[in-house]
Amino acid sequence: MIDLLAIAAHPDDVELACAGTMLMAKRDGKRTGIVDLTEGELSTRGTVASRRGETEAASKILGLDYRANLGMPDGNIELSQENLHKLIVQIRKLRPTIILAPSKYERHPDHESAAELAHRAWFYGGLAKIETVDENGEPQAPHRALMMLHFMQSYTFEPRIIMDVTPVFEERMRAIEAYGSQFIQPKSHGAHFTSEIAGDKTQPETYLTQASFFDWNRARASFYGMMIGTQYAEPFWAQEALGTKDLFSLVTKKVA
Repeated sequence: MIDLLAIAAHPDDVELACAGTMLMAKRDGKRTGIVDLTEGELSTRGTVASRRGETEAASKILGLDYRANLGMPDGNIELSQENLHKLIVQIRKLRPTIILAPSKYERHPDHESAAELAHRAWFYGGLAKIETVDENGEPQAPHRALMMLHFMQSYTFEPRIIMDVTPVFEERMRAIEAYGSQFIQPKSHGAHFTSEIAGDKTQPETYLTQASFFDWNRARASFYGMMIGTQYAEPFWAQEALGTKDLFSLVTKKVA
């Protein structure tokens, strides 16, 4: 059983977008997990083997209770019955209360496909007449998470909810840095990363290896933190209305 499940197209997507939220849930005693749909084998830098090692390291930093990779082809996440079935099996196995998934409008087509596949699996997983079995061949009970939130990657949206991740932000950044093949590593930790870069400069440059990438990632979290009166935060969008049992839990600002 998992309380909070994140679904992503590639290893490192969750770390870049909502690792702070995963860490905050873990800090609150919740069980957390990630299902990656592909192994990111089309990435310009690194190999499948190196990505697996990096994913394992990042998972330890996040303290995950579960992580799986469904082995769908990178660059070709089809909205097929086979892929839908694979993801429904995972959701029914883990029975999450909340699912985090990509936004449906994104720079990377795989992210958009993952968003739609996650939405379909979330809904159809709750239908009793769709039959699945677990790894032991036992029938699975239907399950639909009570909430689905969509995390922000490249393209922005107007958030429906913003999560304060200030207490775990440096851990969040370390989880990102675990993917050493994908990013040119900053030389120093702290409130600001220097422009001095460590890493293999013989590898091709990509969108993720720009010298300012870590500063941008931190700046985005700072921007959304400022919106709710905290230092760092992560934004989410939801299709359905969000509720609360405690109005005061919504107060994050210290200055009116």
